[in-house]
Amino acid sequence: MAKIATFYDHIRDISRQEQISFMEALQLAKDKGVEALEVSANNVLGREDEVGQELAMLDLDIASIPAYFDFGRDPDVQRQVAPILEAAQFLGVDRLLVIPGFFDPEDSPQQREEQTQRMVEGVNRLGELGESYGVSLVMEDYDSPLAPFSNTAGLLRFLQGCPKLSCAFDAGNFLFAGEDWRQAYPQLRDRIAHVHLKDRALESRRGEEPREALDGTLLYPAPVGGGALGLEELVAQLLRDGYDGVYTLEHYGAVSAWEYLSQSTEWLQEQLSR
Repeated sequence: MAKIATFYDHIRDISRQEQISFMEALQLAKDKGVEALEVSANNVLGREDEVGQELAMLDLDIASIPAYFDFGRDPDVQRQVAPILEAAQFLGVDRLLVIPGFFDPEDSPQQREEQTQRMVEGVNRLGELGESYGVSLVMEDYDSPLAPFSNTAGLLRFLQGCPKLSCAFDAGNFLFAGEDWRQAYPQLRDRIAHVHLKDRALESRRGEEPREALDGTLLYPAPVGGGALGLEELVAQLLRDGYDGVYTLEHYGAVSAWEYLSQSTEWLQEQLSR
């Protein structure tokens, strides 16, 4: 059954912006329909007990742990991943969103190719190690020009090279790479196991700072369903294809994280009920 999630960071933003406690912000999100959070490794490591207690108090799950690595330069995969796998096991989390590394701007094409291959090998090794912890892997089209997995071709290279890896489909990040999610979807459909619903506006709504896409287009945060991506088409397509996993609502950079989360959950609930 489909599950609505959002980011732990967004709950922190609500707490700060609305001047309420973290637990009050978390209660607001749960009351609105949020059932799980994505909690980055930066928020988990060293705080496993605290995070576990926060979520247990409201009977919320962790949908995934987004985790950054440097497989392209550091070949010691086990050293990098062991603390995160142990944290995931302790918290009962069965999914990592793996971000295997980034290029330096000055890296040559040959260096980038060599690093990409090491990243593929590192993700493969992480997949093998993760099995013994009951942890599976997903990867998104990350919105950075320094990520070799920022577009469809990059994602496919990792998916084809890593049998234990699945796709976290993020429609908003394809736009960052100058692609249309509608063209990416058929190529990735069979490997989708996780969904990030991130919309993008082409003009500022609340004075937010834009991200500049690779083609120079300025992209602004938007509540899910309120931007330019036609995400109602995506949710309808996912439902037709039998997807019943996590839908993570994402709106980093929102001036009002609570307003955006509230609108996004209402929109998604309407789409899922059709």
